[in-house]
Amino acid sequence: MITRGQHWIMPPAGIKIQQKGIYDLKDLLKTIQTFFEEKRYTFQISETQDKAKDKGYELIIGMKSDRDIDDYVRFHIDIHMLIIEMEKVKVKNKNLDRGNMDINFKAYLYLDYKNRWNKNFMSRFLNLIYNNYIIKIKIKTEYERNLYIA
Repeated sequence: MITRGQHWIMPPAGIKIQQKGIYDLKDLLKTIQTFFEEKRYTFQISETQDKAKDKGYELIIGMKSDRDIDDYVRFHIDIHMLIIEMEKVKVKNKNLDRGNMDINFKAYLYLDYKNRWNKNFMSRFLNLIYNNYIIKIKIKTEYERNLYIA
């Protein structure tokens, strides 16, 4: 049943990518931000934490992006990065980073993000009918597919 609010199109735990090795963290963050801006998402870094550890640094970066599709649907993507044992390295006269990186992506549709269908019992009931019968196919095909490729 499709209800108002968050409609997950991937597992609620998200999709995880793990990378161990050398990378350019500044370039990666800039590329992520550029991607979302080109796709007309609002983008913000929501969390940053760093801690000095025995083996390098531990870095946590949280990112959020939203895009209003119409008056009813908003695309939302969260990215959470955890980097452990991070240290600076120099490769061919370029300053890079080395460490263990976990990136977790979570994406969902936010239905009725303007909260218009939450006024009373009758409007919430009509919203269930609207989501599950009137626009169900549009949610499952157009909106979910476009969140991946938009």
